[in-house]
Amino acid sequence: MSRVDEEPAIPSIGTRVLSRLTENSVLKVVSLAISIGLYVVLHSGSDAQRTIEVEVFERTPDDTNIVHLTPIPSRVRVTVKGPRGLLDELGTNVEPVTIDLSKAPARVNLGNLDFKLPTGVQKVQVVPTYVSLRWDTKITKRIPVEVTWTAPPEGLAIKNLVADPSSITVSGPKSLIDVMQRLRTNGLDLAHRDAGSHTQSLFVDLSENPALVGAQLGLDAMVKLSIDTVEARFDLVAETKTRTFPNLVVLATGGKGVTLRPPKVTVVATCPPRRADELVADAIIPKIDLEALGPDFAKKGPEETDVKLEIPGCTDVTVSPPRVAVTR
Repeated sequence: MSRVDEEPAIPSIGTRVLSRLTENSVLKVVSLAISIGLYVVLHSGSDAQRTIEVEVFERTPDDTNIVHLTPIPSRVRVTVKGPRGLLDELGTNVEPVTIDLSKAPARVNLGNLDFKLPTGVQKVQVVPTYVSLRWDTKITKRIPVEVTWTAPPEGLAIKNLVADPSSITVSGPKSLIDVMQRLRTNGLDLAHRDAGSHTQSLFVDLSENPALVGAQLGLDAMVKLSIDTVEARFDLVAETKTRTFPNLVVLATGGKGVTLRPPKVTVVATCPPRRADELVADAIIPKIDLEALGPDFAKKGPEETDVKLEIPGCTDVTVSPPRVAVTR
């Protein structure tokens, strides 16, 4: 046998490289997968950002006689950054934060609030960042109630209107309460009511006064009302209109040749509005009846008699003076 036949075959370079690559192949695949996973978590998660809303509470001032005029936001927007997985789980799980107003500060930095964020999540920005506060003294005042109403049915008028109670206790900042002169109610609906006495409960019209917009009976209101309803009592009566007609000549009927003192009178007529508007002075004729004085009245000298006048459709007619002196 030759020396060549005795030596084993030497593997090629390609065979040796392939052998090295396939050696412990399972372990290598697992290591590669772990490396890729760590790369994704570290590089994609670290740059993620998200904006969340966090509820805000207040710690009220130690001095109960002061109140802030500047509204505090009920929620703030917080931009945070961190691993995407943590941000996806964050959701609405962030605890509310409390603003300390116990010492009545002039300014609050919302960016310094203690937001309870998970480890690995960082605060980037808070909106709004600052809130400037204005403070005022709290006072209490009774303010009159003014009842408003819609148009009554034709021919009727509202009378004897009263509100019970006639005033309401209001408390809040002095600068707002001092300028309030009245509390108007919502409109009293008269459109479909009949003549007679009526009662109706009415709410205070909060929109009528700018200081009352958003007011309520709860503890969170800046301006507080002791009650928000009143009882309105009123009467609906026949509507009338009064007109005055001066210097109307008195007409003597049943005779001639007499002198009247005074010869003219003033007539006051109270009628429904439409009838009152129809009246004209030329159609209103006050009269005396000479025949009612008897045939011998001239012998007795001047004699007084009643002035007679009727105006159909009017509820009350007065003549001034009601009597005149008659002489021949």
